[in-house]
Amino acid sequence: MKPYFYLLFLLSLSLAAQTKDAQKRLYYNPMEGDPAYAMGKYKLKLQGFEESFDTLVTKQNMVDFAKKNHFLDTIPKQNPKLAMPHYYLTYYKKNRENHWQNTMVYFIGKKIEGKDVLLIATISSVSEAPSEEIDAEMIQLVLDKKVPKENHLGGRSFDFLGRKVPLMDECYWQGVNIVRCPTKGEMNWSLHPSLAEAQLSLRLQKEWGDMIPLEPNYTYNRTSEQQKTLIFEGKPSQVTEVIYNVRYQDPVLKSYHKDTKLIVYYIATIVRGQAIACVISYWDSNERLPETGLPEFVSQFVRLPKGA
Repeated sequence: MKPYFYLLFLLSLSLAAQTKDAQKRLYYNPMEGDPAYAMGKYKLKLQGFEESFDTLVTKQNMVDFAKKNHFLDTIPKQNPKLAMPHYYLTYYKKNRENHWQNTMVYFIGKKIEGKDVLLIATISSVSEAPSEEIDAEMIQLVLDKKVPKENHLGGRSFDFLGRKVPLMDECYWQGVNIVRCPTKGEMNWSLHPSLAEAQLSLRLQKEWGDMIPLEPNYTYNRTSEQQKTLIFEGKPSQVTEVIYNVRYQDPVLKSYHKDTKLIVYYIATIVRGQAIACVISYWDSNERLPETGLPEFVSQFVRLPKGA
């Protein structure tokens, strides 16, 4: 019997290590009353209602939900990877060839503080083909409230892989892990199980950059793309630099505003043992610090090599 128990012990250690690794990649942001989570390529929003999970009633409610929101998939399904009572629906949107947005809506039954609660988890991802894949461990960690304290975002400073980063007065949270500063740059990032997954996530995000819808009277064109070396988190890193030109089309506006350029750096690398996909951007009109060659907020993460 000893080898059997030894194998169980090793398995428990392995599962604990996997859970701890997943926790490091999981972020939470209250987002002004609309709490959201992110882990790797997945985003998750959670809503709770004080009602029991009745199979027949829940399935009918899901059919009604699907029809109201124009889901083609109106048949609730179950995921064998989840042990809790649940059903889910799927919705796919094709952006272009090999670029899909996936949305999974899970209705989950759970007891919280002795009360029956119905949770609706909306999970979104981007992939090369339609996919109903989710990270079951992410859902379990969210429901068990096991997001590490250092991965709670949304404040005036945040932990970036073990380093405290302050937000300037003008900066604000645009998403779970998206910071936007109108004159000092913008950054989003996500952590992944492997560098290959970080690279794929980055490529899909770069392709999405060419499809972003603009306001009327603007045109938005990619003018250049090149590989270059920047100093990211203190280490030389290969990045893809893409420059977009934004132009006013309205004759009146065009006479008052010249073309402006958006410079974007796509970075996939390993930082302090974590595979990260990071996108940093700024406008060519933003003031730059002489010591970094870049705007103030993004200079906290990246700088141009000396002499560049």
